[in-house]
Amino acid sequence: MNSLERVTAALERRQPDRVPFFECVIDERVMQALLPDCDYFQFSDWIGLDNASMNRSSWSRDNVEMIDEELGTFRDKWGVIRAFGPESTPVPIEGPLKEHDDLKHYTPPDPNADDVLGHLPEVVEHFKGKKAVTAICRDAFFNPAFLRGTTNFLMDMIDNPKFVHELIEVCLSYDIPAMQRMIAAGVDVVVFGDDYADKHSTMMSPTHFREYIFPNLKRCVDAAHEAGAYVVKHTDGNIMSVIDMIIDAGIDGLNPLEPQAGMDIGLIKEKYGDRIAIVGNIDCGYLLSQAPVEEVRRVTRETIEIAAPGGGYCLSSSNSIHSSVKPENFLAMVETLRECGEYPAG
Repeated sequence: MNSLERVTAALERRQPDRVPFFECVIDERVMQALLPDCDYFQFSDWIGLDNASMNRSSWSRDNVEMIDEELGTFRDKWGVIRAFGPESTPVPIEGPLKEHDDLKHYTPPDPNADDVLGHLPEVVEHFKGKKAVTAICRDAFFNPAFLRGTTNFLMDMIDNPKFVHELIEVCLSYDIPAMQRMIAAGVDVVVFGDDYADKHSTMMSPTHFREYIFPNLKRCVDAAHEAGAYVVKHTDGNIMSVIDMIIDAGIDGLNPLEPQAGMDIGLIKEKYGDRIAIVGNIDCGYLLSQAPVEEVRRVTRETIEIAAPGGGYCLSSSNSIHSSVKPENFLAMVETLRECGEYPAG
């Protein structure tokens, strides 16, 4: 099997030749520490990734409207003020919709604009047909929350349901066609990257999730499937109170199953492994950033032993290979996969 076939088999809950290695974001500093002077394409082949992503933000200081060079703040194409920081995606700070009436005068970005695909064509040129080409897209939470401010948006779910529905609709008028353009350009796997939870629980109640998020997540999943892509739903945190709804939306895989948030990969494999692929569960907090290498090897091996049997599992971190991940720990995770990730597992 090549990498694309391996990921496809896992997402279809079949057993490939070995457990796929799936990671959407790897920090540049980690890559350079392990393979000096490499680019993403060289590193992807060297480390053995089975998917290929855009791996970096589409924003740079050269293509945004800077507000404060020293602070690194700028206004993105949605009108959201963000700040460049140590990670690949700038942090949203302030949204443009201060009042509900502001939505009447708001126009979302153009999904047909030249910048929507970013450097995706370059990724497709290098890896199409060889690795699973992956794009991180949005569903029904992040963009509305960024436009309104997360706290305000969550309060709006209680105080102004009509506004929430309208705002989500405005955002999806961009997000869905932009995603469909990416699939047409060569994306094999869409990763919907909106986080719904922290380490304790979801940011909204299951009742509000069912009203606002679930039906629109399903719309996004259906649109991706109709356009010809697989869907992996990414959300950090403890999502056990809404996991059934997320799976009912029709996703192919669930990521990242954050262990520090109580996401028990054995339980999820047992209960939902016949319906979804499982992608993730290697802690990128303490384990990959601070733990001894031998602990990384042990936990990675144990995770594979639990999640891999029968197929339907991709090894991945519990969020990303971010700037604080120790290069030697990341390498230990990958080497352990090479050592014990072949089928039959166990």
